[in-house]
Amino acid sequence: MNVEFAFPGQVAIVTGAARGVGRSIVERLVAAQATVLATDRDADGLAETVAELPDGQVSTIVADIATPDGAQAIVDAAVGRYGRLDICVNNAAVAPHATLLEERVEVWDVVYGVNCRGTFLMTQAAAKAMIAGGNAGRIVTFSSGVSKRGSAGAACYASSRAAVESFTRVAAVELAQYGILVNCISPGLIDTQPKPLPPRMADALGRRIPTMPMARAGEPDEVASVVLFLASDAASFLTGAVIDVDGGAGVGVRFEGTSVPDDDPRYDWVTGRATTLVAN
Repeated sequence: MNVEFAFPGQVAIVTGAARGVGRSIVERLVAAQATVLATDRDADGLAETVAELPDGQVSTIVADIATPDGAQAIVDAAVGRYGRLDICVNNAAVAPHATLLEERVEVWDVVYGVNCRGTFLMTQAAAKAMIAGGNAGRIVTFSSGVSKRGSAGAACYASSRAAVESFTRVAAVELAQYGILVNCISPGLIDTQPKPLPPRMADALGRRIPTMPMARAGEPDEVASVVLFLASDAASFLTGAVIDVDGGAGVGVRFEGTSVPDDDPRYDWVTGRATTLVAN
């Protein structure tokens, strides 16, 4: 079954739009007839994102979501240019890794500034604009599968993503009275890595991917599809949710076969194997 979404007359903000998942979200929203304000700190990347998209349906603004002025400028630009705001996609994030003993406080502060503070500032500014405009809007935040497990080198990034999940639940509770729905997407391994892969990363992914239930990385467009679902009327009774888009990686490892051997004799009385063996 093919599912199509349409957002004619609706205005969306997408942060972190200069590449990867953010770029795909912009393209999909534009294709679904939304008017989109794409934002990032990377002006060149933004230009590439919108280069082949209709001028009247998408525009850009270079801003830093980690600052109150930056977040407010983005929301003001959307409302000023298009008269309203219906959808805010908080996709922007940074993910440097270092061991706990090597982590530097300056890096920690930047990661939390973008991932947590930026998400808070954008959500707050967007919600105020939606309320002022009388729009029952949609806000989408982003987490990561690493927020749910201990992963060496990810103390800063993983904990910042877990914080976003908690923030999303609170925002969902507080904003529901205005008809604003707030949900979080938690992607697993998505194919946004640099090409060609650095040797160490290539080796790590080469060992990891075969163990994943679907034995492949996800595509940015597969994350964008979930964003469109959450922004649509199909998700009208969904708020405060954290949706894993990880090909099953968070629930187990790949299984290949048709049966699972059970050689544990303690439960022969349950399975009936003891009776069978005696009868034979």
